[in-house]
Amino acid sequence: GMGGMGGMGGMGGAGQAMRDRPQQGEDIVVRVRLNFLEAVFGCEQEVATSKRETCGSCEGSGVEPGTRPTVCAQCGGAGQVISAVRTPIGTFQQSVPCNACGGTGRTFTPCKSCSGSGRVAKNKTLSVRFPAGVDNGSRLRVRG
Repeated sequence: GMGGMGGMGGMGGAGQAMRDRPQQGEDIVVRVRLNFLEAVFGCEQEVATSKRETCGSCEGSGVEPGTRPTVCAQCGGAGQVISAVRTPIGTFQQSVPCNACGGTGRTFTPCKSCSGSGRVAKNKTLSVRFPAGVDNGSRLRVRG
């Protein structure tokens, strides 16, 4: 039964390579109120947004600069622990992700800037042009 675990580790490695490539950002939804005349004739407004970007302190790793991840003491680096579940039929053992390391097999001191997430919120103001005749509930795509 443990032979399949190696495949899981390989998939994790592929995920890491994918993360290094530039990728399209997440969509940000902002609701804007326009008065009647602005909606009828169109207008331009400044819209404040908050976007999540890679943390500059840890370069997206989530690890506090100057420290290194260590092998998880709870699972010994496997990322999985054996959990015993008692049922009326008997006791069953199953492999579950380790709670201490979240299944990664490593523990680390989280970056103070991003709390270990590897991403920080960055506020940005965009100038958005609302076309004449924009209706309630309309969606506009804005790049930025």
